[in-house]
Amino acid sequence: MSVNEALAKLKYLVSHGKFKIVNRRDSPALPVSNELAREIIRQLALDDFIKCEPNRNNPIQMVWIFKTDDGQRYYIKFLFLEEEPKVIFISFHLDC
Repeated sequence: MSVNEALAKLKYLVSHGKFKIVNRRDSPALPVSNELAREIIRQLALDDFIKCEPNRNNPIQMVWIFKTDDGQRYYIKFLFLEEEPKVIFISFHLDC
């Protein structure tokens, strides 16, 4: 999947509420609210793309990483679930 296709799929799924933000117990970074996530993803651009790499927990899944700056810098790391069309945000927080 190209970055352009991934970004379009991400925006579509998030705009239709098909996403989940994982609360990571081992991370000091607090995730954003669902409302803020929708707004940030709506504004996400191709220039915000950092990289795509295999998921460490499941190498057949790809993890997408974006960083955006809209007054505040956000780190966004996610994967797509294919079984049910959904986005899982592994990380979605302020990038300090």
